Amino acid sequence: MEACVESVLSLRRPTVFGAALCAAALILMSTPGAVARAGEPPEEIDPAASCVTGACHGALQSYRILHWKELAGAGECQKCHEGEPGAHEFSVDDSSEKCLGCHEELAARIESAETVHPALDDGCSACHDPHGGAVEALLIDIQGTDLKELCFQCHDSDLIDFPFAHGPAEQGACVQCHDPHASPRSAMLRGEGIGLCGRCHQELAEKIESARTVHAPVEDGCLDCHGPHGGPHAKLLRAEKRALCNECHDDVVEEAEGASVDHAPTTTGAECLNCHEPHAADAAPNLKRAQPELCLGCHDRPVQSGDAQLLDVKGWLDTHETWHAPIRDGGCSACHRPHGGESFRMLKQPFPERFYASFSTEAYGLCFSCHRKALATSEWTRALTGFRDGNRNLHFVHVNKAERGRTCRACHDAHATSDPRLVRDETPYGKWAMPLQYERTETGGSCHPGCHKLEKYDRNAENYTKER
Repeated sequence: MEACVESVLSLRRPTVFGAALCAAALILMSTPGAVARAGEPPEEIDPAASCVTGACHGALQSYRILHWKELAGAGECQKCHEGEPGAHEFSVDDSSEKCLGCHEELAARIESAETVHPALDDGCSACHDPHGGAVEALLIDIQGTDLKELCFQCHDSDLIDFPFAHGPAEQGACVQCHDPHASPRSAMLRGEGIGLCGRCHQELAEKIESARTVHAPVEDGCLDCHGPHGGPHAKLLRAEKRALCNECHDDVVEEAEGASVDHAPTTTGAECLNCHEPHAADAAPNLKRAQPELCLGCHDRPVQSGDAQLLDVKGWLDTHETWHAPIRDGGCSACHRPHGGESFRMLKQPFPERFYASFSTEAYGLCFSCHRKALATSEWTRALTGFRDGNRNLHFVHVNKAERGRTCRACHDAHATSDPRLVRDETPYGKWAMPLQYERTETGGSCHPGCHKLEKYDRNAENYTKER
């Protein structure tokens, strides 16, 4: 009889049992008048008796968790096992339909699901022991929460064979992401995108929910960038740094890598993530902080760029009250290419590098993207500018020369000054910080720089003519 009990406990998917087969799922007790010989099953059963006794199948009660509490009750085994009246000969329906006759709520979910676990085609006993188990779900060979041993009977263990593994996958907590029976989604997932991942990554989900801008791959689902079970790189990324960004932003990456004037943050350290949040942010396009605050996080000290030392822009802005409108209204990218470029100082359009330059409208493409070209091309005006003596346009006088025209930088600072028109206090002239000594009056002004004697202008002066 002990051999018979051991055989029953070893059975996980009973099918058909004959009188000579003691490896049945639940063998019914014999009648008092039909005592079986030692080691043999009884020939007749008593329907009013229990199969689960010390004399026969008592070992079935050794499971930590039983399939149902009345397992040892008289007639309970017949709920799943059917046999000839009185005879110790029976069969069992081990199809999933049989189980779902009791598990009606699960049956309804499976009926309406888009994807159903293929294992159900083989019956529930492919994963569950029909009598009991060590865990609530009565899973075969499972003692705790690690389901790998069970799931990898069908699924390839290469799913988690990565240098960096997703915690739930590595720990065998497969049902954290997948419904083990059925789902309205592909791969039997419990949710979609951040709706699924946010069940664990709650802090990130809250950030995405409250952010003003969300990275498009996040809206499409986290799997565009991350492997669900593991990956070759930290954070389960499918590729590393800008190589991953290049899959969508190839034009930006090409610009950064091919720029003759490069922006170091795009190709060093965290690369794209030096400036951008990968998931969501309050500043477009997914910037860690709004401009110019973001840029000033690095440009808060002198920065060496080749042979030149760049200005401490933050310190300069902090000590000068009039900011250039693009900086004041939006940020540095109005004039500069944040990923690198082909022009001086990563400027978006041409601008002369030196104090003197031959004039052409093309050479001042940056300035003329906001300011009217007539400021420098019209010799006479009464309306274009306040920097005029009568009708003589003094911008034209300074800038519009075939040779050695004074560039805008000669008199104006592109970031900030203490003057409302961004006129400098002093200007770099080689190694000399040349003072302009500019004075503003109600109708004009004067300046006395190192490049010419004291000159005054008055907007109310009489008109000039070409002959004058």
